[in-house]
Formats: sequence, C-alpha cells, structure tokens
Amino acid sequence: MLNKLLKYDLKYMIKNMSVFYILALFFGITTRILFSLEQTIIINILGQISVGCMFAMVVNILINTIMRSWVRFRDSIYKDEAYLTHTLPVTKNDIYNSKFIQTLIFFVVGFLIILLTIFITYYTKDRWLQLKVLISTITTGLELNSTLFVISFIAIIFLEIFNAIQCGFLGIILGHKKNNNKVAFSVLFGIVAYFLSQSIVLLLIFIVGLFNSSIMDLFTSNILLDTSAFKLLIILAIIIYFLIIILMSILCKKEFNKGVNLE
Repeated sequence: MLNKLLKYDLKYMIKNMSVFYILALFFGITTRILFSLEQTIIINILGQISVGCMFAMVVNILINTIMRSWVRFRDSIYKDEAYLTHTLPVTKNDIYNSKFIQTLIFFVVGFLIILLTIFITYYTKDRWLQLKVLISTITTGLELNSTLFVISFIAIIFLEIFNAIQCGFLGIILGHKKNNNKVAFSVLFGIVAYFLSQSIVLLLIFIVGLFNSSIMDLFTSNILLDTSAFKLLIILAIIIYFLIIILMSILCKKEFNKGVNLE
C-alpha cells in the first residue's frame, strides 16, 4: 500500500513540477544558443531575457519543490483529501513515509535539473577548465580531494534544505493540533523547529570542540581552520544533519500517530 500512496504523491508532484523542469531546460538551451550567436543589440537583449527566465525557473524549481511538498502534506492529511487518505488500510507511518520519500525524490530530481540547466547554459571547455582550476586551488591548499570536496559541499547544502523541509512537516503536524489559526501555528512551529535543529548542529560541533582545540577555534577566534579540522568539520556537518533528519522523521511520526484533527 505504501507503493500506491507514493504513486499518487508522485503523480501530484509531476503534474505541478514538470512545467518548471521543461521551462528551465528550454531557457537553458535558448540562452546557450543566443549566447553563441554573433552579439547584436537585439540578440544581446534576447539573451539577457532568456538567462533571466532560466534563473527564474531554477529558483522556482527550488521554491516550488519545498512549497508543493508542504502543500501536498497538508492537503492529503488535513484537508478534504484527508477523508480518503485516512480511510485507506495503511498506517500513519506509511502515510508519512510516502510524503518523506516523495519529497526526497523530487528534491533530488529538482537538484539534478538545476545542475543540468546551468551546465547547458554555461558549459564550455574553457569555463570547465577554469572551474576545475579554481576548485583545485582551494582543495590543494586544504589537502582535499577535489571530487570529494564538491560532493561534500553539495551534500551539506542538500541536507540543510531537506532538513528545513522536514521541519515544515513537523510544524504542520503540530500546528494542526490547534483549534484555530492552524496555518499561522504551523509556520511558527516550523520556524522554531528549524532554529532548534540549527542550534543542535552548533551545540554538537561545540561539544566536539571541547575535545578538539582546532574545532573550538571556530567559537573562540577568527583564525582559519587547519586542514584536519576542516575535514573533520565537513564530516561532522554531514553526519549531524543526517542524524537530525532521521530523528526529526521519528519525531514527526510519533506526533502524527497521536492523532489528526481534520479540517
């Protein structure tokens, strides 16, 4: 039954997100073509309009993935559609897991579409070489592998945003336990959950700093981290965010299982 739930959630997201994927790629291609033509005033204007539309679609993919995930979560659990959802022979854990997996899938897809769009728009051998040189310059000084550095950087951003999305889920669950102003309380609880999760990240890094003077320098001085401390910080950030997402998921399901007040 989880597969069937997920299928409907994915159909909803495809219906609402596919237009942004198509337009992002379309404007990425048109920008690439216009930038490659001999630059006249008209071509330059069209190119700037196209690149502006491309970035607008990229931002829309990110924002709408987040917002649509929250809207889908609320509508299918607390709005009219919820009357059907809660009559299905599934557990509340399955319902939550479906929303969690759907969000994860579309966040990954959206992330890949954004990277592909930017690649289509700007890729040339010279720019790629310049980017590699820039990354190599940074990582050489830090004694890091360039590929691992890029993957780690992207992973931290990904986990950070996904954590924010799940904080929104928790906010919706807690907010809809109230009798009035459910949306306002959902926003408030979501923001509180997000800042608490960020505080936990800092607290855990601080605790590690008690046993590692280089990490403690983040809190006590403005000097740059040494190579070993920087590597440790990256690993800590990834592990901590991963654990927070897991624990937040458990907390969301625990609160969700306490009961649902349908609107």
